[in-house]
Amino acid sequence: MRIAVIGAANIDIITKSKAKIIPGDSNPADIKLKAGGVARNIAAMLALHNAQVDLITAIGNDPFGNLLRESCSGIGINTDAWIVKINASTGVYLASLENDGELYAGFNATTAPETIRTAELTKHKEIIKEADLLVLDLNLSEKILAMAIELRDQRPVMVDAVSTAKVQRIEKLLDKVDILKLNRLEAEHLTGINLDTKERVKQASNNIVSRGVKRVFITLGMAGVCAADISTAIFVPAIPIVVKDVTGAGDAFSAGIALKFDKKIRAQAESGVKLAAEHLERST
Repeated sequence: MRIAVIGAANIDIITKSKAKIIPGDSNPADIKLKAGGVARNIAAMLALHNAQVDLITAIGNDPFGNLLRESCSGIGINTDAWIVKINASTGVYLASLENDGELYAGFNATTAPETIRTAELTKHKEIIKEADLLVLDLNLSEKILAMAIELRDQRPVMVDAVSTAKVQRIEKLLDKVDILKLNRLEAEHLTGINLDTKERVKQASNNIVSRGVKRVFITLGMAGVCAADISTAIFVPAIPIVVKDVTGAGDAFSAGIALKFDKKIRAQAESGVKLAAEHLERST
């Protein structure tokens, strides 16, 4: 299976408090630095599960960019299509975690992928066209999203919504999306529906499908996931685990559904839940 992924690759700086965070105070914490970014995380998990992966992203001409490229190449991700930006910095994501691993606050500066130009993407059109599946994250501009989808010529396209701040970038292209993955907040932002009950989650799922998306997956944390298409909406429960931290769990879910993009919707959702649970258990 060959999968092309386009979006953000950045450096994650993760702080995990040793006790419950006290706002406004200096909190003792463990701090680590690692390769990250939605597209990079998805690509890494796909590669680790034996998919052939091409990652298209933009980085700065800086040490963080070099570190990212070495990290990706080392696990088998093809980085030949990376775009180096002279006047932009490699993206950085800062996550502040509670002592139980739950996200307290996250901050991102991932502007490099948003500066990708159409001419830069066109150079890699064969990678985009020939992949069995194209995965896009919404750290890209609307223009590049539309172009990447057009280059697919109606072949399967999956989109990861990334954040509430960026989910609107795909709104005008929903009828061209085969698979859309969102979390609860992103789905609320896209539909205007408060997802406080299962019925409202189904309502939001049906709203998105009615706008042209073939399959939608809404992750609900420990409540599992709602998966829907034109004929059904199902809930798949989360796997009970001890959570070490939540960073990248959504990306692991996306990788899981990408690996089973040609399977039935329940099998696809279960694959996402399984990979997310494995990631949550081994994160540190």
